[in-house]
Amino acid sequence: MVRDTKHVMIYGAGLAGMVAGINLRRAGYRVTIHDREPGIGGSSQVHPSIHTTPVQTRETWDYIGIDLTEHFSPTDHYPSFWYNARVITLPAYVHNASAYNVERGSRKTSLDQHLFKIAQDTGIEFQFGHDLSLTELKNAPAGSIIATGLYKEVYELVGIDYSRTYGYLTTTPWPETEVSGAIHMGTFSVDYGYTASLNGLMFALLFSRRPLDTSDLSRFSDVLRKGRGIDLANWRTFTGYFPRETQLFWEDKILAGTLSGMIEPFWGYGIVGALISGKVASLAHTDRARAESDFARFTKGFSRKLARKERLDRLPFTKQLMRLSILKARFDCWRNPALKKAVKEPVKWFVEKPGS
Repeated sequence: MVRDTKHVMIYGAGLAGMVAGINLRRAGYRVTIHDREPGIGGSSQVHPSIHTTPVQTRETWDYIGIDLTEHFSPTDHYPSFWYNARVITLPAYVHNASAYNVERGSRKTSLDQHLFKIAQDTGIEFQFGHDLSLTELKNAPAGSIIATGLYKEVYELVGIDYSRTYGYLTTTPWPETEVSGAIHMGTFSVDYGYTASLNGLMFALLFSRRPLDTSDLSRFSDVLRKGRGIDLANWRTFTGYFPRETQLFWEDKILAGTLSGMIEPFWGYGIVGALISGKVASLAHTDRARAESDFARFTKGFSRKLARKERLDRLPFTKQLMRLSILKARFDCWRNPALKKAVKEPVKWFVEKPGS
């Protein structure tokens, strides 16, 4: 059982940890956030980075109690989809939806820095540069919030099943005013590669839940160069860990962020899930019943979506099936013109109730 305490320890100064801390501090708790990195912004191995994500802005800001409008910039155009070097024509209704870019990392323009300032202004204490051992984490005070991201050893400590993700990433300076996004599917990954630009930075990522090698990176780089005229260098590798199940509590502690399974499992969208998860973790102290109810609601489709993704990944023609589904959606729009005016968000954390 989680026992409320007036001094809450949070491990991980990412989005989930800081949102949890801000909400708890506003509720009258003393909060200390610990992080292994020397300062705010996460690992320099993966940040700075730009992320393109769908987000229900009003619902998300209202839920977490923080308006982040200035750090979520609508893309200039709805992100383009590519298959190898060819752009895919999407069904007409996708252009009725919106996608947003957001920056992560230590730069002053990042979402991390914005939340850090809010956290400091509310009186949250931060302890950086402490590489917490698993023994210390296990012996952390009851009610502590663990929001440590993608570290393999923490998944194993709390007993959450996980899979490994592999990737290559790079950044380069880019025109300050461009806010763009593009998703690239192809023979180089069972998942996808993407590019995103914001705040004068272009970020490119190729990732997969199956091992990648330099030939995959070469094919992806060729697609960017030949299809879009983008020639990127200084790629670096990364390995991450992805949850295969959801879990809010571990012993007498609270889990938050990706570690808890608050991530969209098919495409891997994690920004909005991390923000929402921070609020859920804070509710575990102030209103446990609501925390459990909200967590169950937000993670309801996780297992089904993950099973579908893993099933598709085992097929030799996965990307062809996805292209056919897009073609069918375009045909449906032709057959029923009213669909062209529909708004179909690719990911919805908040589902409207009938009559609302």
